[in-house]
Amino acid sequence: MAGVGEETPDFYTDQFVMSLSPYGVTCIFYLTSPEPPPPGQPPARKELVRLRMSLEHAKIMAMLMRRQLKDYENESGATIAIPFALYRDLDLSPDDW
Repeated sequence: MAGVGEETPDFYTDQFVMSLSPYGVTCIFYLTSPEPPPPGQPPARKELVRLRMSLEHAKIMAMLMRRQLKDYENESGATIAIPFALYRDLDLSPDDW
Protein backbone atom coordinates (compact mmCIF):
# COMPACT_ATOMS: atom_id res chain seq x y z
CA MET A 1 0.00 0.00 0.00
CA ALA A 2 1.34 3.41 -0.90
CA GLY A 3 2.23 5.54 2.08
CA VAL A 4 2.35 9.30 2.43
CA GLY A 5 4.50 10.75 -0.33
CA GLU A 6 4.63 7.44 -2.25
CA GLU A 7 3.06 6.99 -5.66
CA THR A 8 0.46 4.32 -6.27
CA PRO A 9 1.63 1.97 -9.05
CA ASP A 10 -0.20 2.52 -12.35
CA PHE A 11 -0.35 -0.33 -14.89
CA TYR A 12 -1.66 -0.90 -18.40
CA THR A 13 -2.28 -4.56 -19.21
CA ASP A 14 -3.35 -6.40 -22.35
CA GLN A 15 -3.41 -10.00 -21.07
CA PHE A 16 -4.43 -11.82 -17.94
CA VAL A 17 -4.60 -15.33 -16.57
CA MET A 18 -7.07 -16.26 -13.86
CA SER A 19 -7.01 -19.30 -11.59
CA LEU A 20 -9.53 -20.35 -8.97
CA SER A 21 -9.43 -22.55 -5.90
CA PRO A 22 -11.97 -23.14 -3.14
CA TYR A 23 -10.12 -20.45 -1.18
CA GLY A 24 -9.77 -17.64 -3.68
CA VAL A 25 -8.92 -16.20 -7.09
CA THR A 26 -5.54 -15.24 -8.49
CA CYS A 27 -5.30 -12.95 -11.52
CA ILE A 28 -1.93 -12.38 -13.15
CA PHE A 29 -1.81 -9.35 -15.45
CA TYR A 30 0.72 -9.13 -18.29
CA LEU A 31 1.91 -6.69 -20.93
CA THR A 32 2.77 -8.06 -24.36
CA SER A 33 6.12 -7.06 -25.82
CA PRO A 34 5.91 -4.75 -28.85
CA GLU A 35 8.76 -6.76 -30.42
CA PRO A 36 7.59 -9.27 -33.04
CA PRO A 37 8.16 -12.83 -31.83
CA PRO A 38 10.38 -15.29 -33.68
CA PRO A 39 8.47 -17.43 -36.19
CA GLY A 40 6.36 -20.08 -34.47
CA GLN A 41 6.73 -18.47 -31.03
CA PRO A 42 4.08 -16.62 -29.03
CA PRO A 43 4.73 -12.95 -28.27
CA ALA A 44 6.88 -12.32 -25.20
CA ARG A 45 5.04 -10.93 -22.21
CA LYS A 46 6.01 -9.38 -18.91
CA GLU A 47 4.21 -10.14 -15.65
CA LEU A 48 3.13 -6.81 -14.18
CA VAL A 49 1.11 -7.70 -11.12
CA ARG A 50 -0.36 -10.71 -9.34
CA LEU A 51 -3.69 -9.95 -7.68
CA ARG A 52 -5.28 -12.29 -5.13
CA MET A 53 -8.77 -11.99 -3.65
CA SER A 54 -11.59 -14.01 -2.15
CA LEU A 55 -14.14 -15.71 -4.37
CA GLU A 56 -16.79 -13.37 -3.01
CA HIS A 57 -14.73 -10.27 -3.81
CA ALA A 58 -14.04 -11.53 -7.35
CA LYS A 59 -17.73 -12.24 -7.96
CA ILE A 60 -18.85 -8.81 -6.76
CA MET A 61 -16.06 -7.16 -8.77
CA ALA A 62 -17.13 -9.02 -11.95
CA MET A 63 -20.76 -8.00 -11.39
CA LEU A 64 -19.84 -4.34 -10.86
CA MET A 65 -17.50 -4.27 -13.87
CA ARG A 66 -20.22 -5.75 -16.09
CA ARG A 67 -22.76 -3.20 -14.85
CA GLN A 68 -20.36 -0.27 -15.36
CA LEU A 69 -19.46 -1.40 -18.90
CA LYS A 70 -23.11 -1.96 -19.87
CA ASP A 71 -24.02 1.46 -18.43
CA TYR A 72 -21.21 3.02 -20.48
CA GLU A 73 -22.45 1.36 -23.68
CA ASN A 74 -26.05 2.43 -22.98
CA GLU A 75 -25.22 6.03 -22.03
CA SER A 76 -22.67 6.63 -24.80
CA GLY A 77 -24.53 4.76 -27.53
CA ALA A 78 -21.24 3.03 -28.36
CA THR A 79 -20.75 -0.71 -28.45
CA ILE A 80 -17.46 -2.06 -27.15
CA ALA A 81 -16.60 -4.26 -30.13
CA ILE A 82 -14.94 -7.63 -29.59
CA PRO A 83 -13.45 -9.39 -32.64
CA PHE A 84 -15.21 -12.66 -33.45
CA ALA A 85 -11.86 -14.49 -33.44
CA LEU A 86 -11.37 -13.49 -29.81
CA TYR A 87 -14.80 -14.84 -28.85
CA ARG A 88 -13.89 -18.09 -30.61
CA ASP A 89 -10.43 -18.36 -29.05
CA LEU A 90 -11.85 -17.83 -25.55
CA ASP A 91 -14.87 -20.09 -26.13
CA LEU A 92 -17.25 -17.17 -25.57
CA SER A 93 -20.28 -15.83 -27.38
CA PRO A 94 -21.72 -12.32 -27.71
CA ASP A 95 -24.73 -13.80 -25.87
CA ASP A 96 -22.49 -14.24 -22.79
CA TRP A 97 -22.52 -10.45 -22.48
